[in-house]
Formats: sequence, structure tokens, C-alpha cells
Amino acid sequence: MKSLIELYQKHRDLIPYAFWGVATTVVNMVIFTILTQFTNINYSITYGIAWFISVLFAFYTNKYYVFHTKHYSAKEFWYQITTFFAGRLVTGILGLGILIFGVSILGFNNKLGKNIWNIIQNIVVVILNYFWAIFISFKEKEAK
Repeated sequence: MKSLIELYQKHRDLIPYAFWGVATTVVNMVIFTILTQFTNINYSITYGIAWFISVLFAFYTNKYYVFHTKHYSAKEFWYQITTFFAGRLVTGILGLGILIFGVSILGFNNKLGKNIWNIIQNIVVVILNYFWAIFISFKEKEAK
């Protein structure tokens, strides 16, 4: 029983990370849908707007509700937000690369194949985003 409690305490941020990750996805989808349905803005631009707003939402929810980090200076805040966005940009490009690999290079270009490779890339991206947040963007300072 003690080991289960220790395991939970070590990884207790996974549950709120999953919850806020779903909320971030909903924010992205709602913004994208509203912009594509009610404006004449090109879908690639609406994708970019939805991505930016959802990553900003993810930053604040991860910072305050998942990892509970504080910043004590503007420098620390800007470090957190820039590394967070940089990480999301890197994993977004990697996710696109995985999708292109599965669909275009391996030839899984039917609807099922595209969806399977989208799921695969999403799993990889979510895992990498989590570790990026822990070890880079929201890494706790070591006590002096």
C-alpha cells in the first residue's frame, strides 16, 4: 500500500495534466470551429489562431493547476512561457512529421490510416509535451 501512495505522490500531476489537456483540446476545437464556420478566414490561419490561443491556455493551466509553479521575476516568467511555446512548436512539427511519415511515406493514406497515424502522433506529442514541461518549462529550482 505504501508503494502505491508513493507512486501516486510522485506522479500526482498526471490526472490534472490529462484533464487540462482535454480542456485545451476543446478550446482549440471550439475556436477553430467558430472561426471556420462564422468567418471567411482561411482554414490554415484559423488553425494558427486556434493553436496559439490553446497553447496560451495550456501554458496557464499547466503552470498554475498542474505543476503549481511560481515565478518570482519577469525573467523567470518569460523563460517559462517562451520555453513552453518553443516546446509546443517543436512537438507540433514532430507530430506533423510522424503524420507525414505514416500517411505519405508508409502509404496509410486512407481515412482509417490517417486517423491511426494521427492518434500515434498525438500520443507521442502528449508524452513529449509532459516531459518538456517537467524538465524544461516548469522545472523546479533546486534549493540553495
